Amino acid sequence: MAVQELRAQGLRVLDIRERKGQGGFLGQANFADWLATQRSVGTDALIFYFRQMAFMLKAGLPVAQALELAAGQISSSRLNLAVRVMLKDIEGGQSLSSAMKKHRDVFTNMMINLIVAGENTGELEVIMERLASHLEKRAALKKQMMTAMIYPVIVVLVAIGVAIFMVVSIIPKFATFLQGQGKALPASTQALIDISASIRENGLQLIIAAIAGLIALWLFYRTQQGRLILDRLLLHIPVLGKLMINGSMAQLNWAMSILLSSGVSIFDALKITADLMPNRVYADKLKQGASRVFAGHDLSSSIRHPMLPALVTQMIAVGERTGTLDHILQELGSYYEKVLETGIKRLTALIEPAMILVIGGMVGFVYYAFFQALFALAGGR
Repeated sequence: MAVQELRAQGLRVLDIRERKGQGGFLGQANFADWLATQRSVGTDALIFYFRQMAFMLKAGLPVAQALELAAGQISSSRLNLAVRVMLKDIEGGQSLSSAMKKHRDVFTNMMINLIVAGENTGELEVIMERLASHLEKRAALKKQMMTAMIYPVIVVLVAIGVAIFMVVSIIPKFATFLQGQGKALPASTQALIDISASIRENGLQLIIAAIAGLIALWLFYRTQQGRLILDRLLLHIPVLGKLMINGSMAQLNWAMSILLSSGVSIFDALKITADLMPNRVYADKLKQGASRVFAGHDLSSSIRHPMLPALVTQMIAVGERTGTLDHILQELGSYYEKVLETGIKRLTALIEPAMILVIGGMVGFVYYAFFQALFALAGGR
């Protein structure tokens, strides 16, 4: 392209060399490109990119032209930079998958491996469409899981807020009035006043201890063994643990389905899916399962685990015997998505009465202690 452009200007080209290490900003062409490398790419931007590429490839456009058109439509600066660099690499003779491998902060191993499969089978536009659908399902699943986690957190925060308000504002005034009467208080009232005083006196130490505990927990979670232990404990939490299991199963089966239907081997599909799993229990089991499959064992027995529902391994065994494994996995993903949606609706329905019970119980105990004290004082006169 450079030669043609120079010849069009009437120039005779003797030699062309790529300029490296000159100009630019910190290794990039300009400050805007460098700033783009410091940003991440959102899931919505990737979904739009893959859908757009699938549409243009189905229309018969070559990859290079499709990338050039896509670059003008992408709002994410980081993804836009990656596409522009990929376009130059493809024009230089590289494949799309090879160009994508240089941007692993943008494209995951799953995306790259699927593109490799699409290039080998000649169904690149189909792979692009599958990737967009997979990202949409994964984003919806993540949103559902976040919704399930937010409600319990709200309950806890509101309860803590009400407790702090009572300890700081209500109970001290209540205690001053009752203690000014000079009479012995009922056990419940005295306990309430003592707890309030203790929290006010040691509040700073409690806050520091809580922060230190959270930091220690975070550091422990960052270790390999610590994350495995905590992830295993999370799966045993009542209600929430079941939601996590269902969410993980939906993600696991969807990922395996799209990989296998695209021509990726079971061994590679297990390793790629393991990197996608947020829970270390399942990630480690899939990696171990990949080793067992490589050694000649069947998939269903290779991934069997106490925290893996028996339905999954049983249906995978059926899929292996009938040769419809990718279809079975897709059906399992849809099934667990519906189960997850039902579980979240039930949790949402339980949160409101739970919040009423927690906060109402705290306020009720304060009123009980207050009126018991008043009745005791009135009876003693």
